Amino acid sequence: MRRRLPIRWRLTLWFAALLVGVMLLFGGGLYVVLRRQLYAAFDEQLLGRAALTLRTVRVEAGVPVLAPSAVDPAGGEYFLRLLGADGGTLAETGGGPAGVAVAGEVVSAALGGETRYRSVGDEDGETLRVVTVPVRRRGAAGEVVGALQVGLDRNEIDEPLDGLLRVLAVAGPVVLLLAAGGGYLLAGRALAPVAAITRLAAGVGARDLHARLELDLPDDELGRLARTFDGMLARIEDAFERQRRFTGDAAHELRTPLSLMRAEVDLALARPRAAAADRETLRGLDGDLVRLTGLVGTLLTLARADAGRLVPDRAPFDLAETVGLALEQYAPVAAAADVRLRNEAAPTPVVADEDLLVQVLVNLLDNAVAHTPAGGTVAVGCRLGEGRARLWVADTGRGIAPEHWARVFDRFYRVDAGRARTAGGTGLGLAICRAIAEAHGGTIALTSGPGRGTRVELTLPAAG
Repeated sequence: MRRRLPIRWRLTLWFAALLVGVMLLFGGGLYVVLRRQLYAAFDEQLLGRAALTLRTVRVEAGVPVLAPSAVDPAGGEYFLRLLGADGGTLAETGGGPAGVAVAGEVVSAALGGETRYRSVGDEDGETLRVVTVPVRRRGAAGEVVGALQVGLDRNEIDEPLDGLLRVLAVAGPVVLLLAAGGGYLLAGRALAPVAAITRLAAGVGARDLHARLELDLPDDELGRLARTFDGMLARIEDAFERQRRFTGDAAHELRTPLSLMRAEVDLALARPRAAAADRETLRGLDGDLVRLTGLVGTLLTLARADAGRLVPDRAPFDLAETVGLALEQYAPVAAAADVRLRNEAAPTPVVADEDLLVQVLVNLLDNAVAHTPAGGTVAVGCRLGEGRARLWVADTGRGIAPEHWARVFDRFYRVDAGRARTAGGTGLGLAICRAIAEAHGGTIALTSGPGRGTRVELTLPAAG
């Protein structure tokens, strides 16, 4: 199977084919229109000469006679022939091919009162155009008594027309070659951005995703393609950067409890100890294992979300009841932190995965209670409106500065990294919440400000 031609050659060939069509239409149309107009003007010239000659024809005893003044004084340029009523030649004078045959049907038509045109060629390739007009007796009756033929060599018109054809035949291929070469160069110039995109795409690797085209192009197809390509590289770079950061942060978070567990085991094995000390070590290991298990579970949930396998097990329930249960479970934790919980839930029927939404509530309540100072308030509520269900958790904590808003839902991102790690946070809670919201076809947003608390709101499709 033959390989297809490059697009540059295909554009050139299409341009050349279009140009050939245009040249044929233009050249052919020009030739046909010019030929028709010249021939029409030539026939009018012949007819005018025939009318002038008729004025010099006398009718004597019913026979037309050609006056001597009818002979062309310019040296016999015109061919003249006078025919009688029987079709016989009465007089013949002027230029043109010798012995022009008398066409019987043309003469008969002229004797019947019609005017006829005829082209006669000779052996030298010259063409004589002949007009045959009736000769009438002067008077009211206007009886036809003969016919007059006036002819003129048409080479004065045919030669320029033949020259035009030769010019078109010679100039056409030259113009076509020049235009095809210009089309090839213009196609290369027009496709230069595509070539730049190809070179950049071929050279882009995982370590140089920061490269961009940055071509100064108008807002056309190629300009939009270049900008789309730059946008795609930016998204890929961001995804790679987030993946690298995710991998590094995950390794760090996993190494911390594993290092603690290894240290406690080494300490326990270093020397014999009492049973109470061993139990204390096992309790410490159990806490580290709980943290490690939770972290691995969270990472697994995020991996399922990335692979598109976080599919909610939807069922109808009232979100207000779920909010009430979550607040009951968090009441001891909030009391220990001297934080007041407030229920703002209204009846909100939804069709969703209740376990996943409970996980969202747990993560949001953990963050709210941990970041709300003593004496503060955490409000949890839900409401139905405009076909959407809204679930929110708002606190009266220190708030989040605007420069952090765009990244608070990124994995392992901490507004205060040192304090969050001391408190046991991993920076994955809000990332999990966003993954669950997107799996339900919803959205999650945060509004906050320094000194005025933080509000996180989840929006989901309502029941039905």
